[in-house]
Amino acid sequence: MIRNVIFDLDGTLANSEELIINSFQHIYRTFKGHEVSKNHIKKTFGEILEKVIRTEFDEDYQVVVNAYREFHYKHFDRYMKLYDGAKDIIEELYMNNYTLGIVTSRLGNTAMKILDMYDITQYFTSIITADMCVNHKPHPGPLLKCLDEIGGEKSETIFIGDTVYDLECAKNAGIRSVLVSWSELDTELLTAKPDFIINQYSDINDIISAIK
Repeated sequence: MIRNVIFDLDGTLANSEELIINSFQHIYRTFKGHEVSKNHIKKTFGEILEKVIRTEFDEDYQVVVNAYREFHYKHFDRYMKLYDGAKDIIEELYMNNYTLGIVTSRLGNTAMKILDMYDITQYFTSIITADMCVNHKPHPGPLLKCLDEIGGEKSETIFIGDTVYDLECAKNAGIRSVLVSWSELDTELLTAKPDFIINQYSDINDIISAIK
């Protein structure tokens, strides 16, 4: 029986794709003099920002990350949205006495800003952000930390995400994984073999009902 539902944030509940792509294009233009393809940027989704910047840029990390964050914060309210139906399913699950959590590779300040903007912070028993962890997805540490704070069992938990890092994190933690289909279902994602794929948030209820 499922009692705990843990969500990734970006790409799962929050439609942040345009903001993230524009923020990266800003630093590519600034430090490399050109933009890159959207697919190049999207392949990094789910990784922590520090790792991506250190891999992609030779310039001083702090200078580049400051430029990224300045642009990101400036345009945050304009581009950051929840997916349609996200708030409804969170409220529904909460009202039906499921314990909810968040595990995200986003830093705490902007993760909390998203949740506060849409008045959903209070529904989550545990919110684990990148700056709270030594290891990051696909390492199981963040997800297990969330589960520990919730006080739940692995067998009673599902983790819902949109990237291969989410799926591998769940697998490494011994927790059932749920992939959202509004992410791009490329070969790498499907090869990661999610336990379930959902096409809409209401499918979560079907998964919960199917697991006894």
